[in-house]
Amino acid sequence: MKKLISLLLCLCLMGAFFVTPVWADEDTETETEPVVRQPGQCGEDLYWSFAGGTLTVTGSGKMDDFEEGAAPWAAHKSEIKSVVLQGVTYIGANAFRNYDALTSVDFGSKLYEVGPNAFRSCDGLTSISLPASFKVFGESSFMSCPNLKQIHCAGRFPSFRQNSMWDTYATIYYPAEKPWSASTIQELEDAFKGRIEFLTSDGKDPIPNEPEETQPVETEPVTEPEQTEPVTEEPTTQPADVMDTPTESVSETQEDIRKEEAEDAEEDEEEEEDEPSYGLWIGLTIVAAILVGCLLGKMLMKPKGKYSGRR
Repeated sequence: MKKLISLLLCLCLMGAFFVTPVWADEDTETETEPVVRQPGQCGEDLYWSFAGGTLTVTGSGKMDDFEEGAAPWAAHKSEIKSVVLQGVTYIGANAFRNYDALTSVDFGSKLYEVGPNAFRSCDGLTSISLPASFKVFGESSFMSCPNLKQIHCAGRFPSFRQNSMWDTYATIYYPAEKPWSASTIQELEDAFKGRIEFLTSDGKDPIPNEPEETQPVETEPVTEPEQTEPVTEEPTTQPADVMDTPTESVSETQEDIRKEEAEDAEEDEEEEEDEPSYGLWIGLTIVAAILVGCLLGKMLMKPKGKYSGRR
């Protein structure tokens, strides 16, 4: 009897072991089933239409995620200039990636999140306004939008996923009546390395560091040189008067000097003419004196003749 009971228990355990994998396979098959959408459908309860350059998405709930270039409206990519979303809570991945003709987006009043790469490299976007319900900038959602300069947020502080604003230089405006945390804003500005600036809706900077830094500049003695400017103005008017008088006086003195030099030259010539007459007379007198001296010497030294022989 005991052997029969143990045999039945073994059979039950073996049956459970073989049946469980079958249930697991059934579950995986239902999870991997592709989502089938009807024409014009882009979400479980969302539908799209295109006319006159405007893509309109209506309904409620989340939009599907798409592979790059595989959105259902991809055939109108170069024609879509504006997008109107009504009841959309989530914009799918790659929904409008590289849509350069797109210039305006109406996000509606229900949007919660913008999916990965949803508006990546949209060169035509310049300004967007997000509703109060918005909470998440998806990964690379607004990456490389070179002309996007203004982002207006009507709600509370959102989440910024990785590279959500990479290579985009914009100012994010948030409600002045519902201010965001200044410390969090400072952290984000540091993380964005100056590419993204945060201001209140009335244009005020939430971080009061910049005015304090500019105050010392106002107190610097920059105005002191202005006090000396009148001193520099006087010389500008003086040279005309000062420089006129020296030129006249210089010309007069030069003429006087020339006259004096001419007179001195004439006097020197007269003296030179007079000097030879005086020198000539002096020379003649000296020569005459020498001749007289010589004659007297000869007369004194000559012998007396016969008288000297007789003795």
